[in-house]
Amino acid sequence: MTSSVLSLKPSFNGPEGQQDMPYLLTPGPLTTSRGVKLAMLADWGSRDIEFRAIIDEIRTRLLQMARANDDYECVLMQGAGTFSIEAALSAFCPSGRKRKTLVVANGAYGARAAKILERLRRPHLVLTSDEETTPDPARVREVLASDADIEAVFVVHCETTTGIINPYREIASAARDNGAICILDAMSSFGAIEIGMPADNVDVLVSSANKCIEGVPGFGYVLCRRDLLEASKGKSHSLSLDLYDQWQAMEKNGQFRFTPPTHLLAAFHQALIEHENQGGVAARGARYERN
Repeated sequence: MTSSVLSLKPSFNGPEGQQDMPYLLTPGPLTTSRGVKLAMLADWGSRDIEFRAIIDEIRTRLLQMARANDDYECVLMQGAGTFSIEAALSAFCPSGRKRKTLVVANGAYGARAAKILERLRRPHLVLTSDEETTPDPARVREVLASDADIEAVFVVHCETTTGIINPYREIASAARDNGAICILDAMSSFGAIEIGMPADNVDVLVSSANKCIEGVPGFGYVLCRRDLLEASKGKSHSLSLDLYDQWQAMEKNGQFRFTPPTHLLAAFHQALIEHENQGGVAARGARYERN
């Protein structure tokens, strides 16, 4: 059997220094810069002081990007973004016969969250709307007002499959007014659309390395209120996806509990630096709009 190598012949030039490579016109992974690629050429010892400093700076920069105050923490988690979603749902969604989560779904990723909760056997309701429309915050408020057992609300900010931007601020406000926390899936928006966690009543935000910040796939992150994280001890269904234990390891020694994706973290650190140098969230979002 013979094999052949596909020759990539882009119909238009790639980014600076990579003109022979095609752009990835996808929601993510995205085309990465030459600097991000070069950052992956070095090998790191996961326990080295220099590498732990990279982890610490990543966590700090992400919290700053979310305009979070000292009441919030950042936890990095290996795997695809969905791994971090599952870790967050496991940590923060209630269990028990009466306590439940409201999933606001108007696309594939809201439906995926509901499927995760089903697998976790966590009580939940799904408020579904058409994929081509945004959820109605007034309807969310009605559901919350009629069911005092709802303790958490999950909503996707930008549904990747359609690109629709959902009114998360109004939904988060409804959750806060009814004593529930808001869990925001910001996979396809964080880094390109301004989000202020405390000001917007967002208690938990989940995103990943390979979306708007333009790192490479392999890990995600959860930004959340510290008091919620402390209360999540022992709630996880999983050893490897235990958000509380992961946080404790990072707080104690600046390390992951298990082998970290060292090259990917170094690349993401470089992507964060470039994101800031290029003008931050507003500039990144403006570039996407122009494209």
